[in-house]
Amino acid sequence: MRRAFTGRRAAVAVVVPLLFVAACGGSDDNSSGGGGGDQSDAGPYKLGLVYSSEGPFANNSATARAGANYAVELINADGGVNGRDLELVEVDARNDPQSLVTAIPKLVSEDGVFAIIAPADSAGCEIACAAAAQLEVPAISPGAGRPGVLEPSRPWSFTLAQPDAANSIPVLSAVVKQEGIKTAAIIYDEANATTKAQNDLYTKVFEDTGVEVVSTTTYTSGDPSFTSQVTSMAAETPDVIALAAGPADAARIAVEVRTQNLDSLLMGTGSLQSGGTEYLNGAGDAAEGTITAAQFNPDNPDQPAADLLAQAREDNDFDVVPLNFSYAFDIVNMIANYLGDNEVEATEDSLADDRQGLLDYLQGETLEGMSGDVKFAEDGTGDRPQLYAVVTDGKFVIQEVDS
Repeated sequence: MRRAFTGRRAAVAVVVPLLFVAACGGSDDNSSGGGGGDQSDAGPYKLGLVYSSEGPFANNSATARAGANYAVELINADGGVNGRDLELVEVDARNDPQSLVTAIPKLVSEDGVFAIIAPADSAGCEIACAAAAQLEVPAISPGAGRPGVLEPSRPWSFTLAQPDAANSIPVLSAVVKQEGIKTAAIIYDEANATTKAQNDLYTKVFEDTGVEVVSTTTYTSGDPSFTSQVTSMAAETPDVIALAAGPADAARIAVEVRTQNLDSLLMGTGSLQSGGTEYLNGAGDAAEGTITAAQFNPDNPDQPAADLLAQAREDNDFDVVPLNFSYAFDIVNMIANYLGDNEVEATEDSLADDRQGLLDYLQGETLEGMSGDVKFAEDGTGDRPQLYAVVTDGKFVIQEVDS
């Protein structure tokens, strides 16, 4: 089944057919748009939101947090769900694994959350989603893309992102052939599970396309200088430098590459595009020409995505809506749709059955949201389009892969 959804800001409504019909109220008598009775005396529906203000993917986390809050704001302004507000119970894990381990049980047992918006980064999602699965609470990430990240926590966990390997390997392989690349260098943080997986991804791409890897260099996330690493790569004059890095580190690497006058093509996985403007702002002119895999089109012309994106740009003063913002927005709306469609009470007596119901709903539905068609593969990962982006005039410009 395919549904369309969004919340509406009272002053500036987006007019799209079937906008959030099932979940939002918005009528004068505060009744449910989904036909259910007014449950306002039951208090708000609580959703956990786990993010990290520190670490290599802090910017991705911040944009996801903003997207979730934006969705809640719109839904509540439109009457909530079944006459009840949504409430985000937020936890800043600060990129600390132990904080994730202790935060999830607290969200469930003390705060009584119905479901959890899991960390946007793969390392954080793997820990948080596994903890949520032990408690049989649905957890959905707006960005985790490392292959196998959900395996310890299925079937209770999902991610709207397609795994980096499934998305990036075919896309980047096509780009390598298109650009006639013969030699490559890879730079990655060997202490970070996500960037280590990206290194494996690039290695696969170059093996499959017959590209010679002439340099493999490591760094530590947050390094203020990449002079020695870039000097080492420069000695091999590679056609492409593959960035296995979070947006901030990738930006500093790009600046050093151009400072040393290397004209190597810079390449990133989909996570670089998903970081939004952090890479672009940090690298400035050095980012021009960077090619990344992509799975989200911020200029999607299809409805309802086009109107949702336009409204998000206006309401949030965005030049471009970031991927993690869009994915988190869609997660909140998916949960709200389920609550409204099924007149869910989410009381202490019904909570276990209601969470199982959400699990079944997420696995079977196709929804149309800000990020386009939203559906999950059997392993809980996002089923996304295969695109790539080229940084042009300071923006990620989406292109389709040649078939």
